[in-house]
Amino acid sequence: MSNPFAMPEIESNATFARTTMKLKRVGVFSSGLFMGAGGAAMGGLGGILLFLASLAGIGAGGQNINPGQAAMGAGLMVLLLPVIYGIVGFIAGAFYAFIYNLIAGMTGGLEMEFGRD
Repeated sequence: MSNPFAMPEIESNATFARTTMKLKRVGVFSSGLFMGAGGAAMGGLGGILLFLASLAGIGAGGQNINPGQAAMGAGLMVLLLPVIYGIVGFIAGAFYAFIYNLIAGMTGGLEMEFGRD
């Protein structure tokens, strides 16, 4: 099986070569994994930022805040947000890939140009 992403050989005297290809299908599972990993990373970053903001709020709060419970809730965000964002990202990525495959089947796919300079 040949590599669909392999670039054609370039003549030694050519300054550049361009190849136009069509993206006809996207792997639903691989797209879901990719988007899930990105969502988990963004959830981790958001969880850390929310944790730091919560700690600042705990420090600025008065006597009405229980610092132990507030810190535990803020720490839970660091654990739960990456998981939730990862799951939602996986589902969204798989859904978008499925929709792309349906539309690409009707329209022929997305045209892309590859080249070396």
